[in-house]
Amino acid sequence: MMTAALNGKAVLQDSMSCVCSLTGDRNGPVGMSEGGDSGLRETVTQDADSVRLVDKGRLLLFLGVFVLELLIFFGATVVPIGPAAQQQVQQAAKELQNSTAHQPPAAVLGFIFSNNVKVALAELIPGAGAVVFFISMVNTGQVIQAIGLSTGVPAALLGSLLFAFPFTIVELSAYALAVCSGSMLIIAWRRKRLHREARVFAYEAVGVVLILLIAATMETITLFSYEIGFALWLPTGLLVAWLAITLRRTFG
Repeated sequence: MMTAALNGKAVLQDSMSCVCSLTGDRNGPVGMSEGGDSGLRETVTQDADSVRLVDKGRLLLFLGVFVLELLIFFGATVVPIGPAAQQQVQQAAKELQNSTAHQPPAAVLGFIFSNNVKVALAELIPGAGAVVFFISMVNTGQVIQAIGLSTGVPAALLGSLLFAFPFTIVELSAYALAVCSGSMLIIAWRRKRLHREARVFAYEAVGVVLILLIAATMETITLFSYEIGFALWLPTGLLVAWLAITLRRTFG
């Protein structure tokens, strides 16, 4: 979420532009046919080999990581950083801004997507991915703080402005999913279910990449039109509502 809206006119719009540019299985009852034990054994075997992409435990882990992500992000915007670190962060922000300035939409999209995917792929690594996740969110929050100090706008306000556009939620969701996927591999290894979880991990890794592609597209659109970027809340809200209804029916 580090590349949106770099060419505003007012102070708040300019600040927001820089900120955005930074960035158990649950089975039904099994009935026994007249085949007896052989039918039951076959059913149990099929259940044991099945892969469930979503369950309550996985969903709760995702929500917990997402909330933690927000806490780290906003915490890093308000915890003071030293002058040397501030100067370094501001320099990094300027370099990023220069990388996307006066570029066509396709080039901006490629730049945003490639950078975000690099971070997410690192976050997929079990154990180490959580460290990358923490460092990435801290760095993003510190960049926002540095911009706030240079513009006189409260950093917490600048951070909140990011969430005026839906690409932020979509992108952060991908990072949370990446960390959860790597963590679930560790849990599966301890429970001796690594083979089954590896298949889920592969599906989720593809999902992370696709979500980041969508987020990068939304962010690129926002870069070139704040109005259209804000209007993307409509399809995003409909999708979130559909997911909420589907999950409620699944676990209700």
